[in-house]
Amino acid sequence: MLDLDKNKVFIGESDRLPQWEKNALNKIRVLLKNYLELDNVSLLFGAGSSIHLGSISIANIPKVFEDDLRKIINHTTGSDIEQAYQEFIQIIKELQNSQDVTRISDDPESPIKYQVEGLLNYLNALQFVSDQNPKLCSLEYLDEIINSIKKTLFELCDLDKLSVTKSENKYNYHERLVKKVLQRPLNLKRANIFTTNYDLAFENAFDNLGVNYIDGFSGFQNRTFKPETYDYDIYYPGSTTQGKVSRIEKVIRYYKMHGSLTWVKTPASPANIYGIKEYPIDLIRKLKDEPNQTLIGDIMIYPSATKKSYTLDFPYSELFRQFASAITQSQSVLFTYGYSFSDDHINDIIFQALSIPSFTLIIIDYLGTKNLNINKLRELNDPRIIILEGSQLGDFLYFTQYVMPDLVELNTDELVAATMNKIYSSGDEKTVGGEETQTEDNAIVVAGQAIEAVQETPPPVDLPNDDDLPF
Repeated sequence: MLDLDKNKVFIGESDRLPQWEKNALNKIRVLLKNYLELDNVSLLFGAGSSIHLGSISIANIPKVFEDDLRKIINHTTGSDIEQAYQEFIQIIKELQNSQDVTRISDDPESPIKYQVEGLLNYLNALQFVSDQNPKLCSLEYLDEIINSIKKTLFELCDLDKLSVTKSENKYNYHERLVKKVLQRPLNLKRANIFTTNYDLAFENAFDNLGVNYIDGFSGFQNRTFKPETYDYDIYYPGSTTQGKVSRIEKVIRYYKMHGSLTWVKTPASPANIYGIKEYPIDLIRKLKDEPNQTLIGDIMIYPSATKKSYTLDFPYSELFRQFASAITQSQSVLFTYGYSFSDDHINDIIFQALSIPSFTLIIIDYLGTKNLNINKLRELNDPRIIILEGSQLGDFLYFTQYVMPDLVELNTDELVAATMNKIYSSGDEKTVGGEETQTEDNAIVVAGQAIEAVQETPPPVDLPNDDDLPF
């Protein structure tokens, strides 16, 4: 049962849950179902989709980064001061423009109030300046600080190594969500899944389900980034010789907006003109722990632009272009889950899409309008902006299992409800399954029992009047 006090559904500025009451969960499913069946469907996932797997938010700098920086060995002997760590602290003070390091609370163990990605971008810019003119940069431990932060970030995003859940299949909920997305009619365009996460949660879910995903890389022994593959599709030949082909069902287009644990920067070559390779995760785990750590500096797990106004380097410029192309088509919908709207590049593309009358933005987030960025979108009072928030609607496990519609089952529910309503539309006494019933409510009970036999937690079958839904 959905707790109406702890969850909200904003369509424009209006919270619809108090009006929907007992039909709320079913109305939400119907709402999402209609949008999932549009021709152009994209889903954007942020950190909120991996928190239950042990991943952490990098909106601030967690204490574990500081602990690892303290382990960097001093270049000069005979000093008890952790020189690399002190250099890091000085950088943070400069970034915060503060005399002391600002944390999210008074607890000295609490995270530093600064984004990890923002810090990496700044350090990367300093490294570029240092390479061009060493005299302009006096940081002695810059390379080691960058490598330490990247290694720690890698370990925090390597979900297979985080023993958080005892489940045999920790990617079960990602698999459920992917299976529901794949239930879209095959005559529609392929669904697009975008993510700002570095982890491999979706890749593992795809592999477990046998889903073919087009992620911009091609090759087998040497997987290199070739963006033209996003324009490819997968078919199998028909049984006749007339040249007819059929689309393979389990295919998704997959975009990692901020890079991945498995992407590595390599020298460009005729076979790899962009100098980006995808390595097996086991190989990267092994190489990152080698004493010389030659691979760590080349792991591409962050966008390289230091300012919003600067042009993003490849491949990020191409990934953002693909994102813009996907959501600015007519009759498009973008679902965001656990995305905090803290990336200006992504936000600008979404705002551009909002200029298209047929575009719809559906935001699912635990905090929802408590996030200032999301609340500003609510204040626009645009019915094309729909926000689902709260302890249930914004919880990835609950949302995937109970809220995200199962298109096959929901269509069956509609047929069952329609049939039972027709049977009892006259109001006369009928006998169903040996029991006498006198009202339409009894028909709904019978339908509910039928569905419950094949469903873990069946949605109600008395589908409400949808005149107040924005489609």
